[in-house]
Amino acid sequence: MTYSTGCSTTSESNVSPLLAKESLSERLVSFAWNEWAQIGLLIAPAHVSPWAQDPEALIVFTLQVARDEPRLFDELLDWMLRNESLLSIRRLRAMCVDEADRRLVDATVAWLARHRPQARLNPRRIDDQAPEHNSLAPLFYADVPVKEPDRDFAAAGLLRPVLSPSGRSVAPDLMTPINLAFRLRAILGVGIRSEVVRIMLTSRSALATAQMLARASGYSKRNVHDTLGGLVAAQVMAGFQTGGEHRYAINADVWAALLQREPAGLPIHRDWPQLLGTLRVILRWRQEQERADGSDYMRGSDTRQLLSRIRGDLAFAGIDVNRKATAEQAPAELERVQDAILARLDPRTSDG
Repeated sequence: MTYSTGCSTTSESNVSPLLAKESLSERLVSFAWNEWAQIGLLIAPAHVSPWAQDPEALIVFTLQVARDEPRLFDELLDWMLRNESLLSIRRLRAMCVDEADRRLVDATVAWLARHRPQARLNPRRIDDQAPEHNSLAPLFYADVPVKEPDRDFAAAGLLRPVLSPSGRSVAPDLMTPINLAFRLRAILGVGIRSEVVRIMLTSRSALATAQMLARASGYSKRNVHDTLGGLVAAQVMAGFQTGGEHRYAINADVWAALLQREPAGLPIHRDWPQLLGTLRVILRWRQEQERADGSDYMRGSDTRQLLSRIRGDLAFAGIDVNRKATAEQAPAELERVQDAILARLDPRTSDG
């Protein structure tokens, strides 16, 4: 969603020192730690993020990048157990971009259900007879010894040790910018209403459509349209008909007063489902390329296919991909695109 936030801009190609001297996986792990430190993990953040985070998009992202950081993975599960009532299981599944995401989410939801049985978690049926070690793929990329496999992850084909919750996580501070989603959920409930309001408030969208909000929120266009109709009827949002299409506007002054903030002090927007989903695609693709043999031309051709795959989501997030890049030019184009995404993850930039 290419919305203006009314904030100053920073060049996307200027990746900060926070991210610049590490591998991609290390950069993403550092980003995840910094976000979760502000959401309820008991560590100090390196930087305060100016944006409102999307909890489910961040969880699915962290489940992948934390395969390089087992401690982060385990602390995330502990946080989810502590704060399960604040989460949307439906949105967790909607954030998945491929089968790898779905396996991680299914295993995580099953683990939560085992430790906190609730009908809403509705995990897949799990056989308590754990599969043999040699039939499972290691969850973590580091060498982690496994005496006894965790049954919930084993049911998803993933091998990891049994995890007992640490109990160290806390509830998110609802007054910090990054946790706006949780504050709106406390007011409006966990569901479409809180997501639509979060997106419209932070994006400073003059006029939004149901299609745009559906893609940004992870809900269907029809459900978003119905929700917008309800918010218009309640006179907390305005609806317009322009060019044969319904468009919607939100009164930021009214909502900012409710949230005890100045309108200009509302958090900024990021298209988290698109940005974090694309990074997972790139990260897994790079891991596959490291294992593959092939000529430079074949690698370039594969890179062009990757760029074609991620182009739509990046266009939605306001990042252009050169459609005309040749196989020879594609690797450099991928690096440029990757740097543009990483710049959006730098908490010290304030561009929208």
